[in-house]
Formats: sequence, structure tokens, C-alpha cells
Amino acid sequence: MKQSKQNTPCGVQPPQEWLDTTASIADQLNIRAPSVTMAPAWFMGPNAGQTLPNGRVLVNPKALKLPDDARRYVLAHEIGHVTRWHGKAAFLAFAALVLLYAVNPALCGLVGWTYILAVLAPYGLGDRAEFQADATAADVLGSPYAVIRAQREVIRVMGASVTPQRKRRWERLRAMAQAQTEREQRSISHGQGSEPSGDGAAGE
Repeated sequence: MKQSKQNTPCGVQPPQEWLDTTASIADQLNIRAPSVTMAPAWFMGPNAGQTLPNGRVLVNPKALKLPDDARRYVLAHEIGHVTRWHGKAAFLAFAALVLLYAVNPALCGLVGWTYILAVLAPYGLGDRAEFQADATAADVLGSPYAVIRAQREVIRVMGASVTPQRKRRWERLRAMAQAQTEREQRSISHGQGSEPSGDGAAGE
């Protein structure tokens, strides 16, 4: 009996093009390629990809319908989470709180909030972690605008919605693109200003 893609078990490898894209991104970032496996659609929800604390990247069966550029974005985004240890940081925080709660619930609350505010918030929680992963994807795709275009395609294929959090990240990506353009323009202007003009060279 043929197995439904919606019930794909964890551990099954995605199609070869997903593995090839992962290897290509890893080469571009000069890192070791993470393990990439499929996960059931019911587990993934609206997410095209997800990163586990051990660095494994999970792929939603519905994401297999994505075009090449959107596939590359999804994998680059998840690899961005891996390289920044976002999944491991969240897991360690949760494990520590569970153990501490068994010992002293009140202390658990105090330490938990301190850890969230002092560690997770600055180094990878919510919007910040997602934007950092998008920044990695922008490096891979070559432009923050390419990330936004790819995200729109992912949203369309996955049937997701544009959340306020995503809109905020798009604004930050646009600001990043604008800053890059301004730096490039200054660099070009500086280079032109340092070169001798043709008339001056001819007159010497």
C-alpha cells in the first residue's frame, strides 16, 4: 500500500534535489551539511522546514511542491538556525527549567525568566532568531529582496498567512537591502573619486 505524503515518517530522506541544494548551501557557507529528513505534515503544521536541537533539518511533504528558489530559501533559512544554535539554545533552556522545577518551582520561575531575558532574547528567541536565519538566507540567495520573494512563494504553497511578525521582518530585510545599496553606492563613488580623470592623464 502506497504511503501518503501527509503521513511521511521521520527519517525518510527528501528527494535528491533537496539533498543537492543542502550540499550546495553548505559549500557556499563553508560548513558541514546538516542531515535533512522528511517529517509528517501533521507534525510540521504550516512550516515548510524546521530545525531540531541536534541540528537536523525537517522538511514538510507539502514543501516538495516549492520551486527551486523557494526550496533554496527554506533550506538556507533552516541552516541559518543550525549555524546559530537556535534550536539547541531553546532545548537546553527547556531541559534546565524542567529539572529545576522538580527541585524548586519558585527558583525555576526566577531563573527561567532571567535566562529568557538575558540569554535567549539577545541570542535567538522569536523574531530575532527568525531574522538572523533570514539574514543567512539573504547571504545565500544574494539579496534580502530575494528572501522576501521566496517567502511569499512559500506562504502561497503552504497555505500560510502573513503574520505581523513576518511583516516586521520584511521591513528589516528591506532596510538591510537599502543599507547594502547605500554601501555599494558609496564604494563606487569613492572608487571613481580616487581614479585620475582622462583629461588629466592625457595632459601630463
